[in-house]
Parts: sequence; C-alpha cells; structure tokens
Amino acid sequence: MVVFFILLCFLPRIAPGGLSQAEMDSVVAANEISFTSATNENVINLPYYLLQKASVSIFGLSLYSIKLPSIIIGALAAFFIVLLLNRWFKSDVAIVGSILTTLSTAFLFLADSGTPTIMYIFWLALILWLGSKIVGNENTHPLLVISFVISLALSMYTPHLIYVAIGIGIAGISHPHLRFALKQLEFYQLIISFSAFALAMIPLIIGCIMRPENIRTLTLMPDFNIGNYFNNIATAFAPFFSFSMAYDSIYLAPLFGLATVALIIIGALASMSKLFTSRNTVVSLLIIFAILASGLNQDLAITIIIPISILTAAGLESIIDKWHSLFPENPYAHFLGTTPVVIVVLMIVISGLSHFVFGYHYTPRVAKNFDNDITIIKNNLDAGDILLVEEGNQNYNFYKLLERYNSITVMSTIPERNDSAKIAILGQSSSDKNLKLQQIITSPKKRNSDRLYIYSKVTEEKGEE
Repeated sequence: MVVFFILLCFLPRIAPGGLSQAEMDSVVAANEISFTSATNENVINLPYYLLQKASVSIFGLSLYSIKLPSIIIGALAAFFIVLLLNRWFKSDVAIVGSILTTLSTAFLFLADSGTPTIMYIFWLALILWLGSKIVGNENTHPLLVISFVISLALSMYTPHLIYVAIGIGIAGISHPHLRFALKQLEFYQLIISFSAFALAMIPLIIGCIMRPENIRTLTLMPDFNIGNYFNNIATAFAPFFSFSMAYDSIYLAPLFGLATVALIIIGALASMSKLFTSRNTVVSLLIIFAILASGLNQDLAITIIIPISILTAAGLESIIDKWHSLFPENPYAHFLGTTPVVIVVLMIVISGLSHFVFGYHYTPRVAKNFDNDITIIKNNLDAGDILLVEEGNQNYNFYKLLERYNSITVMSTIPERNDSAKIAILGQSSSDKNLKLQQIITSPKKRNSDRLYIYSKVTEEKGEE
C-alpha cells in the first residue's frame, strides 16, 4: 500500500501529465459547493466535491490539488479491494490479485483522474467488504453495521449507485441467509443504523426536492431513448479489450492486457463449478450491473474492475491449486511451479505500467484529450500577474478560479491601467502596440503548441518597457 500510494503521488507528473475536460468541469462544480447549496441543490457527487474543494482551498489550484482527492480515495479503494479479496481467497492469492488490479491501466487512471468516477470503485469495494464482514458473523460489531448503512447512504450521492442500494435492499428481504443475518442484529443496532442512514440522506432528499432534475441525474440519463442506451454500452466498453486500435477517449486501449484477460477467462472457467457461491453471485450481479448501467452513464462501465479483480484472483488460485494437486507432497515442485507465476505477474505489472505511462504521451487520439495549461500558468505567472482568457473559452470559469486560490488576476480584455505586472494571453498572441512580447511558452500536448504569450506593458511617457 505504501509503494502504491507513493506511485500514485508521482503519477500526475508522469501520466497523463495534464487535465481532461471532465477534471476541469469537476473543479468548477466543486467550487460552487457551499453550505447552502450542499443542503438544497448541488448534491450530485457531494462527498467527492467537498474533498476536492477542500484540497484546492488548502493547496491552491494546481495539477496535484485537483487530483489529490482521487489519489487518496484510490489508495483507500485499493486497500478495500485487498480486504475484499482476502475474504474469499488465501492471503497470497488476494494480495497478488489485488496488485494486478490496482496496477492496471484502468485503476491507475481512475486514481489519477480528478473526477468523481473513482467513487464508483471505492463505494462498491467498501460496501461489499463491509457486507461480507456482517453476513455470517454471529458477533457483528455495531460499528460495522453503522459504517455499512452510512456507506450505502453516501454512495447514493453518486449517479446510478442507487440501483446498488435497491438491489442490496431487495436481497436483504428475499434471501434467507441475509434475512437471518439481519435477525442477528440487536434492536438498538437497527435503531442507530436507521438513524445514521436517515441523517446521511437528508441533504440528498432536500436537494432532490429543491431541484427535481437531480432525481433524473441520479437514476436515468438526459434524453433517454433505447437507441442512445445501446450506443452508450457499445462506446463505454470499446476501449476495454481493444488490442488493435486506440479510441478518441480519455481511456487507453486496452485497459486490461492480454495476460490479464487470459487470467480472467481461466478464473471464469474455474468458477463455473461454483456458480451459486456468494463470491460468484456477486461477480455475476456486478457484471450485469456494469453492462446495464453503462447504457445510462458510460462512466459506470469502469465498475467492471471489481468483478475483474475477483476473476483475476480466481484464475491465479486455479493455476496454483492445479499445479499443487499434481505434486501434493513435493515442496520443491510447489516452489518451481510458483516461480513462473511470479515471473508472469511481474511481466504483467511492468508491461501495464509501461503501457500506462507511455500510452498517455504517445497515443495521439488519447493524449490530445489532456492539456497542461494549468501547470504552464503556475510555473510562469506569480501572484498579481494578469492572465487573459477569452470569455468564450469553455474553461473560462475554471481559469477564473486562479483569482480565488492563486491570486492571479484573470480577465477577458487587456486592462487599461499601466503597471509592472506581467500580462499573459492564453492560446493566442496580441497585436496591441502597448504590449511588448517577452516570452512564448509552448506545450508538448497541443498541435498548436504555443500556449502562453507573456507580455509587458509599454509606458506611454517613454514609449518603452
């Protein structure tokens, strides 16, 4: 976990090295959160936006402050994936399986992307682990139950995860083992849990009452129709296992390497004989959920990471057990059989990291969806300097946040006052005779690479700088 967290901290500088449009929109949405808005209107993805706003408020507007919430939540999600796999597999298989999952291109991107998409993985991993700790445990600690219901309530702030909560509720009522687990709880535990759930849901309920369109955002999609629904599913899963071409997307293709796919297939075949166990039931339901929900929101296709992590671990377990069964009493054969598995795992991890790092730099159809303008601006402008951004720029509101968090004045026209502050124009030059060009800053992420033109004001009295 320590190595993984350190890796995540370095990734923003390595890959993709910039911000996507979704990340800039996320920061703008997070900035709009206030105490009043959080209790009546802007409740979609509220837990994540609160974290992101706190991060930007403390560290200023930068590449790292935008991505920090996802880095932290990604590390926690990886931790809960380890715990979840450890409930169903031996520790060695669980750890190796979780390494393959958390160091995959898909997971690293989510943990490095400053958007609420990582919350899908976090909530599912946390809820499944807490649920597995409660079910079948005769002496369930009250904190586990309270944590479970609070997690369930907070997950419903994330679009379409309400269906997971509804599914869990239906399963709890209809499944005899789950009903028995509920009956094992003390009455006071039920009261406290219900109260905690209700309190966590209050902002969401108020927000949906004050702004009814929130209900549609949480449950459906804009302009729902069957044609768009199936197109969304096809588009959402296109990059996952495409080994021949890259897509115009923020996701690299493929998100899972060929060796990982082989382990998934082996795990699926090995699980066929245990189809109705709790583990395989969870896998089946999560795959169905990922496919159906991606028609409503393409981001939900990424939830297939959780069942893939389980199937990957099942594939590893099947290979190791098969080898051990051939030589049940020979420890040397066990060692010799484990060595190739370790080598294969290292090859998968190293090739996956290389694909992630270099793919976001050298795959044009993917790399063009990110820009590092915010880094260029912070490295070349100081507090009090002026940044000119066209008011028609779709990210004008994003750059406007520099005034609040970094003390850089953002304007859409050249100021009339005559001072010594640097004036930088984003993405274009100026023909104003009162400005003298000092420097042009370029970016490797743009076809038109000149991103920042830095000028100084020419004094009227002397006609010089």
